[in-house]
Amino acid sequence: MRRFLFAAIFTLIVAAFAVAQPQPASPPPVTAEDDTPILIKHLPNWETVAKNAKYSVTLDDLKRNVANQPILDSISFEGGTEAVAANYGPGQLVIVEFSTPHFSVENDQRIAAKIQELKSQAQPVPTAYRRVGNYSVFVFNGSDEASANQLIDQVRYEKVVQWLGEDPYLYEKLQRYFAETSAGVLINVLKGSGLSLLACLAIGGLVGFLLFRQRRARSAAFYSDAGGSVRLNLDELTKTTDPARLLDSPK
Repeated sequence: MRRFLFAAIFTLIVAAFAVAQPQPASPPPVTAEDDTPILIKHLPNWETVAKNAKYSVTLDDLKRNVANQPILDSISFEGGTEAVAANYGPGQLVIVEFSTPHFSVENDQRIAAKIQELKSQAQPVPTAYRRVGNYSVFVFNGSDEASANQLIDQVRYEKVVQWLGEDPYLYEKLQRYFAETSAGVLINVLKGSGLSLLACLAIGGLVGFLLFRQRRARSAAFYSDAGGSVRLNLDELTKTTDPARLLDSPK
């Protein structure tokens, strides 16, 4: 009985501590997406079209990936310009990223002027075009202008900003970090305390129940006869005694 009691208590304690301890987060799996150019990840639904997307760092590469589009001659790849092209149904989406806003504005002005020139000459023009941040976004061979503009609406300009000196927002970032960390620690402490309390109540109830059963079993064995019924001796409570049942006094 005691061995079973100690084994049960030890098992409950181990289980309570295992649940109360926060599990460490597993590191993210390393996939081939780490080598994917950032510009491809800015395509709408890029996970679906990434395999067939075409990445360019020169104008000649872009013109090979997007054929028969004279508007591309107005784009300058000076200063590290990048481009990506992907097919969406019958249309082809092209995003050209310029390294600075200055290059983006200059190219946008040339592209707008070139589009007007091509229209006047009845030459092929993009179904839709728009400047989004430092991007110049084109849709070629689209079914209609409305759907082409809806596709451009899904393009979001994203740029990583790095401070060369001290980050002026470092204090606010640290405050937010410590607030989130403290909240997580408090939640884990409350969760662990609640589980520990439940474990202690369960252990106490189990120990009390086993002790009660053990004491009751001992009492039943001490006060019971062979038949299992309790026998009370009431001879001394009778008013009269039978002399024949009394022993003689010693001489």
